Amino acid sequence: MTYPEAAAYLASLVDYERRPPTEPGRAFNLERMRRLLDLAGQPHEHLRALHIAGTKGKGSTAAMLASMLTAAGHRTGLYTSPHLITFRERIRVDARMIPKARVARWVERIRPWLESLRGSPVGKPTFFEAYTLLAFCYFAEAQTDLIVLEVGLGGRLDATNVVTPLACAITALGLDHTDLLGTTLPEIAAEKGAIMKPGVPVVFAPHPPEARRVLRRIAHDRGAPVYTVRRGRVEGRPTGRSVIVEPVAANARCARFHLRSLTRTYRALRTPLAGRHQAVNAGVAVALTELADRCGFPVSATAVRRGLAATEWRGRLEVVLRRPLVVLDAAHDVLSARALAGALREMFRWGRLWLVVGLSREKDAAGFLRPLLPLADTVICTAAATPRALPPEELGTLCEQRGVAWQAAPNVAQAVSLALARADARDLICGTGSAYCVVGGV
Repeated sequence: MTYPEAAAYLASLVDYERRPPTEPGRAFNLERMRRLLDLAGQPHEHLRALHIAGTKGKGSTAAMLASMLTAAGHRTGLYTSPHLITFRERIRVDARMIPKARVARWVERIRPWLESLRGSPVGKPTFFEAYTLLAFCYFAEAQTDLIVLEVGLGGRLDATNVVTPLACAITALGLDHTDLLGTTLPEIAAEKGAIMKPGVPVVFAPHPPEARRVLRRIAHDRGAPVYTVRRGRVEGRPTGRSVIVEPVAANARCARFHLRSLTRTYRALRTPLAGRHQAVNAGVAVALTELADRCGFPVSATAVRRGLAATEWRGRLEVVLRRPLVVLDAAHDVLSARALAGALREMFRWGRLWLVVGLSREKDAAGFLRPLLPLADTVICTAAATPRALPPEELGTLCEQRGVAWQAAPNVAQAVSLALARADARDLICGTGSAYCVVGGV
């Protein structure tokens, strides 16, 4: 099998990232994944994993964590979703994407296992399940020391939730995928908190009280030790139970912060992932390195510092052009829109702000636009390259209701071209709304 043939086969599988299921109860279950792993010889049982769920920040946290582990000399696998340019981005070892030859080889091998479930009671596997299986097989073949797994959707029924990790984490929670995960924060916390395993330590980012109560109840029921991350002044000695982060500054090139981890105090840490909110994500990632350290995978203070500084994670407040300034951010829900608005205010100055937005139908479009519209001079409403895209005119109606000028563009490329044609050197163009929107602006 050639790489193009392998890619075409994977693309032929049902992909709920692009087209939500009509019957979620039948679409999401772990039985298919367990059957596949049986056929593959249980490759995940040979892997040492760190598992990350959440609504916002889990990808950035995973990227920082993997970078620190690699800097410490551990052969590290990283599994994330979605991708921006190629689906090979989802599977990396020591920051290098899975080679095309390995994709072709493994798809040829796993295809009979995938096809064997066609017509079975559990149904044919999805793209995400197939790619998760491919990741486990490749990480086992690559003899990774540790793998960092980002949950795809939710947690309870996510294909990655077959592992028993060394430690896990729940990053910031918000109302997202409410059609599948529930319409309240406690419901969403229950779904994402289901990645916790008996006796396995868990790190919590700051959460609203109603979500925190649910997560702590799950942890208590499963005997999972809890470690927390919060913002505050970094002073005093580490307590061994909590992480304190103190953002110092953020600009277009980096975020700087102080951090008191479970065992150490760091001054003036730096990550190229911009925005003050990245300090909390870094705090979660550093806590996970220290829990990995307790399991026999040491991570020095030098590796923490170097790994954070070397982190690469595209599409997060990414500056792709300077005059005019063009910033791309994959914010896609209310929580991330608020963080984006705050980061834009703090980090940039502009003459006019051209906001290029493309959202999916199931998102809270009004809630997403609410913190961003007061900053915008003109909104260019567009449709990202996904069947789930919200029509530009519906976004435009929301802009009209708030008295903000808007224009429609049929796709992201044309939206960005329109903004570039009208902007001058002092202006800021911000493309956001989803990973699919960011792809069109890269």
